[in-house]
Amino acid sequence: MELTLNQQAISLAALMFLRGNASFESSLHDEEIAALQVLKHVKAVVPGVVNSQDAICAFCGLYRGPIFRTNDGLMVQCPDCGPFALDPASQRNWRLDDEWLIRKLRGALDISSHATATQIIDGVWDIGRYKKRPVVLARRIDLVERHGLRIFHGPEPRSQSCVITPRPLVRQPLDPLAGTATWWHLEDRFALHGLALRFLDLDQGEKADVSQDGIPSVAVHGPFSEDFAWVHLEDWPHGPIRLTDAQARVFEVLWEHRDRAQSSEFIMRAAGLDSEKPMDVFKLKAANRGDPVYEGPLHAYEQLVSRQRRLGLYKLTWTGA
Repeated sequence: MELTLNQQAISLAALMFLRGNASFESSLHDEEIAALQVLKHVKAVVPGVVNSQDAICAFCGLYRGPIFRTNDGLMVQCPDCGPFALDPASQRNWRLDDEWLIRKLRGALDISSHATATQIIDGVWDIGRYKKRPVVLARRIDLVERHGLRIFHGPEPRSQSCVITPRPLVRQPLDPLAGTATWWHLEDRFALHGLALRFLDLDQGEKADVSQDGIPSVAVHGPFSEDFAWVHLEDWPHGPIRLTDAQARVFEVLWEHRDRAQSSEFIMRAAGLDSEKPMDVFKLKAANRGDPVYEGPLHAYEQLVSRQRRLGLYKLTWTGA
């Protein structure tokens, strides 16, 4: 089955996280280049250090040669192919921002922002609690196997943990953590959705919050459905409120930054919208007044969003946030 661009992006992110070091842009194939653009857009990657001393040969790809300057510009001396002009783009490299991944995983699992993420060993982190279970993030499953005593039975025992790692590059016949922890593959259990990661609860089915008639039955992120397309409010008599894509993106940003009020410029930029302020995407046309389909999103906005007018800041007011 052909992967979507967002699926390719999360797969590339998992691969870059597994490697732990920078990946050269020139080594990526076309689909990975497109996925990299998505990761750049969501600020998941940061530029790596550019090597000004040597570069890989653009012809044989086998050797690195020293970089030197001539009247014609920068050149590379391959020991086998000889000198050739350096393409600066071949030196661009990127690495996954570990802090970004930890932050987005915590958001996807609704881990309290008051809980701190701690590094257990190099390449392994305790990022908080999901349904009272410890969540461990690791670059590779072999790190978890090798340091299992310290991770699960050390000074801070972590029984029945959820362990998140990228899929191993080599097929493993058995689950090495069976009976000790639940193992989740990063690229299988999380999806890139807008600027956030979304948790795919495969135990209940990816769309466990959607009933047979297409109406979400479960609020996952506070009053919002898993994809932020629906809002559940007890004081709204017409059932779950369906949001437009733009409205959902505004609420998603507000939810992600629910612990601190943000400016309208920040919210709309993060949501990828051209409007000046959040209210712009909830305004009612005269012809739609009185229709619950259109009144519902405005009601949700008025109930859930507060504005500090003097400072021009916006924040969710949902008490469970």
